[in-house]
Amino acid sequence: MFVKHIANKAKDVALRLVATWIVNKFYLKKLGQMTKLQLDSEKQEIYLALDLHGEQSPIELTIHYRLLSSNQIEIANVWSSREWIAALVNEMVPAKDKQITVPAGVTAALSKIIR
Repeated sequence: MFVKHIANKAKDVALRLVATWIVNKFYLKKLGQMTKLQLDSEKQEIYLALDLHGEQSPIELTIHYRLLSSNQIEIANVWSSREWIAALVNEMVPAKDKQITVPAGVTAALSKIIR
C-alpha cells in the first residue's frame, strides 16, 4: 500500500508539472495564468487557482473526477470561489461534455515519466 501511495504521489507531481506548463503556455496565455495546481489521484481531486486578467482575486476551483479509462476522465463535481462557475458546470453542462479524453501522446509521455 505504501509503494502505491508513493507511486501515486510521483504521478501527481509529473502530471502537475506537465499540466501547468501546457495550460499556461497554450490555453491561458492571453487570459492570465494558472498559479497553483494540486493533484490528488487517490481522492480523484484537482485543485487549481487561476489569476485571470480583469479579476480582482484568483479564481479557485476544486474538481472531483472519476476515471472512465486510462485516457478518459469524467468531471463529477466542481466547487469554485465564483459560485456561478460551479453552478454552470454542475447544473448546465451536459454529462457528455463532462467527459474528457486525454490525447494518446500525452498519456504515452506521462507513462514514461512515471515508470
